[in-house]
Amino acid sequence: MQSRREVQRDKQHRSTGQTIRNLLIVIVAIIVIVGIFYLISNQPRSAARRQTVSIAKKYAHLKDPGSFYIYNRENTYYTIAGRNNQNQPILVVVSQHGGNVRVLKQSSGLTAQQVIQQVRQDHHPQKVLKAAPGVFNDKVVWEVTYRNQKGQLCYDLINFKTGKVVQTINNL
Repeated sequence: MQSRREVQRDKQHRSTGQTIRNLLIVIVAIIVIVGIFYLISNQPRSAARRQTVSIAKKYAHLKDPGSFYIYNRENTYYTIAGRNNQNQPILVVVSQHGGNVRVLKQSSGLTAQQVIQQVRQDHHPQKVLKAAPGVFNDKVVWEVTYRNQKGQLCYDLINFKTGKVVQTINNL
């Protein structure tokens, strides 16, 4: 026969084991739920990227897709960066609702890093949030989104070819 202490120790040992097991089940369930939520919420972006890459391969002979950008102003544009058959860096800008596909040689304009550097020099932002190419007034531009020194949201539209500021929106 077991003594009372041995019986209590066995109960405590089983209780601790059950608690650890239940805790692990909860942690795994949380990880699975967060993963599913991430996949569902990211699905529209993934679908847009796949479609843009497919169009870029067809019309611009894209062979090496890279960064993907989304630009939202009057219209939405998706852009994929990459290399073409001649191994030249290109940007392929596609309207969300179809229409013209613009193929730009990266060498004919500014890069994302160059426009970000330009905004940093001009405005000394707290943080640059993103740079995305798109079309504004039928010209290809870089939209640079940043937080100014006061933490307010700002946008600069910079001409892809010339580097001139087309439009600035401050303090949103």
